[in-house]
Amino acid sequence: MILKLKYEILLTILLIATASDLLVPIIISTKYPGYNILFDTISTLGTSKSPVQKYECINLIVVGIFFIIFAIGQWLFFNQKIWAHHWFTIGILIFGIGCILAGLFPEDPAGVTETISGKIHGIASGLGFIFLILTLLFSIWISEFKDLRNINLILFIFSILTFVLFLLSENKNTGILKYTGLYQRINLLILYGSVIMNSVWMKKGF
Repeated sequence: MILKLKYEILLTILLIATASDLLVPIIISTKYPGYNILFDTISTLGTSKSPVQKYECINLIVVGIFFIIFAIGQWLFFNQKIWAHHWFTIGILIFGIGCILAGLFPEDPAGVTETISGKIHGIASGLGFIFLILTLLFSIWISEFKDLRNINLILFIFSILTFVLFLLSENKNTGILKYTGLYQRINLLILYGSVIMNSVWMKKGF
């Protein structure tokens, strides 16, 4: 019972982190004239030209800290740990660290010469996304998630497709590639959905 309660607390931390990263940008974007969640990325809210820069940067840092706490806690709850457990944990840790760095080093506004802050933001965000995508692949070999292997594999494929669409759509203003913000959010929904699904499934074992 105590073990189950501890895991429920850990799951709550994960839910708060994912909800904050998905919902807070939508809420604060209402204070950014001209911002559109279908076209504009979440990082746009953290640029120097954004009237809500402070809120988005703080949110990213908090989200990153929560993901780091979740990653460590999840690793401790795994039973027999193999390479997949380790890399699953590392993937979420790197994503959490990437969120913190993205909050500390905001993205550059569109049309401005790239700064050190912009470069760090881009690298941290990019690596964070890539490693979080890989956690879906690592999940296939984790015994605690064995009944969800096919679902994780399908979500992994869709996460790659939406991430590629997100990358291709940057700086595009026409056709289906203009929906940069939409592709980014769909990608996050898939990634977070997989992590939450696996954690909820694991909870059944306590």
